[in-house]
Amino acid sequence: MDIKNLTPEEKEVLRKQFLEEEKSKEAKRKEKIEAYKKLVDETVMSSMKKVKEVSAQIAMTKKEVFDDFKSITELKAELYGVNDKQQSHTFTSSDGKFTITLGHRMLDSFDDTVHSGIEKVKSYIYKSVQDENSHLLEIVNLLLKKDKNGNLKASRVMELEKIAGSIDDPELTEGVQIIKEAWKPLKSKTFIEAYYKDENGNKVNIPLSMTTVMEDLKNEGNKEISN
Repeated sequence: MDIKNLTPEEKEVLRKQFLEEEKSKEAKRKEKIEAYKKLVDETVMSSMKKVKEVSAQIAMTKKEVFDDFKSITELKAELYGVNDKQQSHTFTSSDGKFTITLGHRMLDSFDDTVHSGIEKVKSYIYKSVQDENSHLLEIVNLLLKKDKNGNLKASRVMELEKIAGSIDDPELTEGVQIIKEAWKPLKSKTFIEAYYKDENGNKVNIPLSMTTVMEDLKNEGNKEISN
């Protein structure tokens, strides 16, 4: 059909048909969007209920496991003279097949005074470093490198202290001491880790988080496909 050959009346009819089709398409699109939003709402609420139930169950299980081992850790301290400030405890069955570790970790954290110490250390290094020992600058910068959370690593500060001890300069020593005194380690949340050994003696971790569970399921699926 050549539109040029149509009369004005025919063109008007065609235009109205086109508009009606566009309105119909838009109406259907809106219906699909509404259906999509409704599906999202229903799925979010349904999934939220499941996730909250699992979270509550994990929290209860975690408390029960810590309660179960409370008397054991106390007896361990009594029998073996273990410091009650020990951060974590690992228990393994007599046959070596099952292991549970529970406790907390210490996270490196420094107060604001750490910046003064860092500046003193860097001031000394930049004044002292010559071309022949520029590698010292690289070492110090590496030891003072911060992690993704903006904190130094305590183990690196200890290495820096060794370097300062061998150099024996008051400014450098003072800077390192300020950094050490700024260290205020924080306790992580308590955790439980568990694993067992399969029939081949391989260590198999028991996933205790949504992430690790999903990864294990994916890996199992890949194994089945490859077999």
